[in-house]
Amino acid sequence: MTGRFSNNMKLLHHLTFNLWYLHHPPWDSGIVPPEVVDFIASNEPGRALDLGCGTGTSSLALAKAGWTVIGIDFVPRAIRMAKRKAKAAGLTVDFRVGDVAHLPSPLFPSPFSLVLDIGCFHSLSPSDQSSYLDQLDQLLSPGGIWLLYGFFKPNESPVDDAHKNLGLIKREDGTDKNGRPSAWFWYRKRDRQ
Repeated sequence: MTGRFSNNMKLLHHLTFNLWYLHHPPWDSGIVPPEVVDFIASNEPGRALDLGCGTGTSSLALAKAGWTVIGIDFVPRAIRMAKRKAKAAGLTVDFRVGDVAHLPSPLFPSPFSLVLDIGCFHSLSPSDQSSYLDQLDQLLSPGGIWLLYGFFKPNESPVDDAHKNLGLIKREDGTDKNGRPSAWFWYRKRDRQ
């Protein structure tokens, strides 16, 4: 019964997000967060993966700064909108429809120096969060950064003891426009010894 319930919840989750994109989702402001702007300004361009990219606002900012970017979202309409925005801006970003917790690894032959997630991870089920974190080991290059924004209370962490290869560099706690506790996290993938 638990598996059926979780599958139904996942379908409802997907349906809800797809319906949001028929209008204008509240999280799709079209504004690149200052944390991403600062990251771009203080890091040399490399390969970036934007998980839960939506209509591609941050992916496009990275591409404009010289990054090679792949953006993934499970909402086909969001990806179509992102592709139109990229074309209109004259930028090249590889936007794909996909499940961020179950990415086909052959599509990503070499690791990324940045994995960006703005508000996707916290919406995943616990089992999908675990799968997502397991993938980061293959997705991030040694020394690569996982830049994450999500709804976390000050004592909560997205990373558990099973994922010790991710070292927290920085955390900034705050609240969203509705007063919910949120945080930005900067994790670096440790080199294997």
